[in-house]
Amino acid sequence: MALLYPPLKKVLHRFLLLQNTRLLSPSLRCTNVTRNYTAINAGWHTHEGDMGRGRKPPICSAFIKLCRVTLSAGIGSRQCWKCQGDVPADTEFCSSCKSLQPLDSHRNHFSILGIKMNFNIDTQALMRKFKRLQTQYHPDRYSTKSEREQQFAHDHSSAVNKAYRCLLHPVDRALYFLDLAGQPLEEGKVALQMIDLDPEFLMAIMEVNEELAEATSKETVQSIGRRNTEILNGLLSEADAAFSCNDIEKARTVVAKIKYYNNIYEKVKSFEREHGIVD
Repeated sequence: MALLYPPLKKVLHRFLLLQNTRLLSPSLRCTNVTRNYTAINAGWHTHEGDMGRGRKPPICSAFIKLCRVTLSAGIGSRQCWKCQGDVPADTEFCSSCKSLQPLDSHRNHFSILGIKMNFNIDTQALMRKFKRLQTQYHPDRYSTKSEREQQFAHDHSSAVNKAYRCLLHPVDRALYFLDLAGQPLEEGKVALQMIDLDPEFLMAIMEVNEELAEATSKETVQSIGRRNTEILNGLLSEADAAFSCNDIEKARTVVAKIKYYNNIYEKVKSFEREHGIVD
């Protein structure tokens, strides 16, 4: 019998339990969970030599996180807290009593806003989604509801606000993508891992910062800002390509560079605001 890494075994056990109790309807999403589990478990055997030293496969934690989200999203329907009726998976309202349901804490920002999980997103479409959801969960719509449902509306509204703020800004969006992939840039032990940046890149950043610090005219600062924006746009395109190919290591390096240039961008904007160039 194949040797299963314990946390992965626990995830699969939960998946099978949901199927046996008919809480999880068969779907392509369910098939993907078992297929991915099989693939990862096969990869675990390549790390059997590390098992005796208590080390985990490098992608274990990311896979478990993915499974948790997938299992949660794969449930065909939920039970309404108020009337125990069925709540379809594609809505937050009971089909019988129309009551708002509690927020699923496992949903990611893309799921909350109802958009496809891509790094390159249409910000105008994102804004339209945001406004529609804010109207849907507005407190005035729930003023005559129970305190419990008012709290649910508040939770949903807060989650929508948080998701929108994160996904609207490309740098925050890039950092969030790394977090979803289990490779955050600034969190826990991963923060201690040095990203190998080219010394020439670091020197170029230093020179731009010095040039910006010595600038005395708005023309000079705006020129720096234009060059910086071009570089930022190029790096964002690189990040999009890396995320699309699921090349997380490359994406982390690119996002690290983006953060340096975004810092310069913020300095330029600060100068422009101080000198009345922008609002």
